[in-house]
Order: sequence, then structure tokens, then C-alpha cells
Amino acid sequence: MRKVLGVVFLSLLFVVWFLGTVWAIPTVLTVRVRAHDAKFVGSAVGGLKVAVKDYFTGRLLATGAIEGGTGDTRVIMKEPGTRGKVLSVGKGTAKVQFTLDLKEPMKLLIEVTGPMAAGPNIHREVKTTWIVPGQDIKGDGILFELYGLIVHVYLPKPHEFYPLGQKVTIGAQVTPMCGCPVRPGFLWDADEYRVRACVFLKGKKVAEVPLRYAGKISHFEGSFTPRVAGGYKVVITACDKKNNQGVSVTGLAVVSPKKYRVILGE
Repeated sequence: MRKVLGVVFLSLLFVVWFLGTVWAIPTVLTVRVRAHDAKFVGSAVGGLKVAVKDYFTGRLLATGAIEGGTGDTRVIMKEPGTRGKVLSVGKGTAKVQFTLDLKEPMKLLIEVTGPMAAGPNIHREVKTTWIVPGQDIKGDGILFELYGLIVHVYLPKPHEFYPLGQKVTIGAQVTPMCGCPVRPGFLWDADEYRVRACVFLKGKKVAEVPLRYAGKISHFEGSFTPRVAGGYKVVITACDKKNNQGVSVTGLAVVSPKKYRVILGE
């Protein structure tokens, strides 16, 4: 008798599971990210991590990564925008796509983190939306817009040593969040970017250095000459005329010429 009841119980469980599966409707969710005043954000800047959760319970439903290209420059940046126009034309435009099995409408919390190569300028953004069984979210999908600039310092390297009195070059690569190129006279005009380095010693600002386009795409440089030995902090800020801003930090050590030669092993 117990054996029969066990078989019946297992059969009922299977029926419940089967009916639940049958009633669930596969529904597509597309998520994309676009840089403010620029193009789509994808693989070239490290991609973005995406987590989809049940808004009310916090239960994790899906995770993935936004990968792909920045999209069609002509469509995104040059053609006039109209209501309902899809910007993410082409198969390669960066996105992540999930298929959720839904039995009823569900409110989602979608969390995006990245771009992963943006260093201190990584974003964490959240949107909420309802999704209805069978009502696919495609095209541009749930579209995030990231304000800001990516700022990567390439000179000086952190804790790089310099002899007292030597000119120090400060250099930073500055781009929109999509990594798109910045140069004079281009869509992202280097002449419209304000890039500066504030130099601190013992918590006091000792210099403010403008960084100007250095003749190479997205590169900006300036210089200063330290007059006192010590550890310097360098804070680089970049702004454009579209309310995008970015920041990066480095530092250097300035020592006497004699100590510098010892460090070099001379």
C-alpha cells in the first residue's frame, strides 16, 4: 500500500511540474546600454554585467553580459531621431538577451554594472519594468543610458619615481563610455573637452595643470615640475559640453637626484 501511495504521490508531482512547464510562456528580454551623447557600450570597453531579479522578492532570475559592437554611427549620431526609431540596427550591436519562462506578469529589477574596463568610472545602474508573458522585449530593448567619461591615466604610473626638478608629464586617455574616439573636429571633438590635473602634496593642492590634445586619438597631456621631494597625488578630471564627466587618480614619488640614482641601481 505504501509503495502504491508513493507512486501516486510522485505521479502527482510530475503532473504538477508538467502543467507548470506547459503553462509557462517563453518570453524574450533584451537589455542594451548606450553612452550619453554617444554610441552603444559593449566589448571594446570590457562589456557589462547584467542581473535580472524579481522586483518584489529579490530572487535572481538570470545573469549575463552585454557584448558586441557600438552600432551604426550614421544611424545613431548623424540621422535625425524620430519617435519609435530603432537605433540598434545590425546584428552586431551590443546587447544581452534572456528568455524567461513566465506564467504571469512579473515586475523585474534589472541591474547593469560596467563597462568593466572603465576602472574608477564603472557604473551600477538599475531599472524596473513589468514583463508580460509572450510580449517579447526586443529591438533596442530595455535601454540604459550612461552618463560620464572613461579616464585612464597612462603617465605617470602609480608610485613612479622622479628626481627632484625633473619635468613630469601627465597623460590620460579620455573617451565617452562607449570608448568612441576623441579628436579635434570629430563627432567627439577634443576641443570641447576640458581635461585638468590637480596635483596634491600632503593634502594641499600645489598645481593645477591643463591637459590638451596630444596628437593621438583620445590622448591628453600636460606637465609640471615638482620643487619639493615627497609623495604626490594626481587627480585628473575630464568634462565635455554634454554633461559627461570622469575622474581618475594616480600618484608619484619625488626624491633627491642622489636617491633616484640609488633606486635605479647606479
